[in-house]
Amino acid sequence: MSEQNGLRKVPLGVLAMLLLVSSVVSGADPEGELSARWQGGTVLVRLPIASSCDGFFNDNDVVGSRVDSKARHRFDAGEVARVDRINVKRNRVDVQLELSEGVLEEVQDGPFTLYDAKVCKVQLKVPVPDRSDGAAVDRRLAELLERVGSVREAEASPGWNGRRRASYPPDYEETLAAHAAWKAAQVNAAVQARMDDAIEEAARVTDRVRAEPDYLDGFAAGLDKARDLYYGDCPSLLTKTFSPSSGGGGKSSDWRRGYEDGQRLGFHVELLRYLRGCFVPVPPAPEAL
Repeated sequence: MSEQNGLRKVPLGVLAMLLLVSSVVSGADPEGELSARWQGGTVLVRLPIASSCDGFFNDNDVVGSRVDSKARHRFDAGEVARVDRINVKRNRVDVQLELSEGVLEEVQDGPFTLYDAKVCKVQLKVPVPDRSDGAAVDRRLAELLERVGSVREAEASPGWNGRRRASYPPDYEETLAAHAAWKAAQVNAAVQARMDDAIEEAARVTDRVRAEPDYLDGFAAGLDKARDLYYGDCPSLLTKTFSPSSGGGGKSSDWRRGYEDGQRLGFHVELLRYLRGCFVPVPPAPEAL
């Protein structure tokens, strides 16, 4: 090092090294450090939590040793969960958890009560005074979550709340079979009703057909127009509506009337043709539930 005017000059190489070290220290990654310790691990949740079990990580705002949440399903302390992700924010840490046990939700479809297995997810939003203090943040998380080696180990712990997802009702396979038969019959009834409506509408149009040259020319053009329409899939066919285009600029009123009637008849004839392919096989219903 050299001196100039009583001041010691630091070589540029040394200065660059000092700046590099400083940037590395200041650029410490608390999220990465926390993720390395927690992410992917199994935990016992030490406080009551809530989830709507809707496929999303539902917010649980941690307040002391409890949470505030609008989620529908409430769970006692002692849930087993997997840490999916750690997100470090300015003044809090978000811990995303997926519970090892989901829930069965009732779904009513006609006369049948069905059950849908749902996965439950939670996002713990944990306030922290200083996110850069990794040790303090880690201690706070450990107050809320007990790290364990596996789900089996968690369920052997005295801290486990013992919750299991509810079982399907007895003879549920028979219920599903009966529901499938009922559902297919409902579909076929809806298809048949739509075909009956189309036949009635087509009959109304044919009753209006007139043996006038201009009308018949327009009628033929309308039939061609209907063949170019997009009819969609079977569910959309059941509710598809149709309004004919007027067209025929400069044409007589008879031609335009025939053009609209031709489109109407063509639409309902094509609709019938497509609907015939919408019937589904009806599986045999079980003899008794």
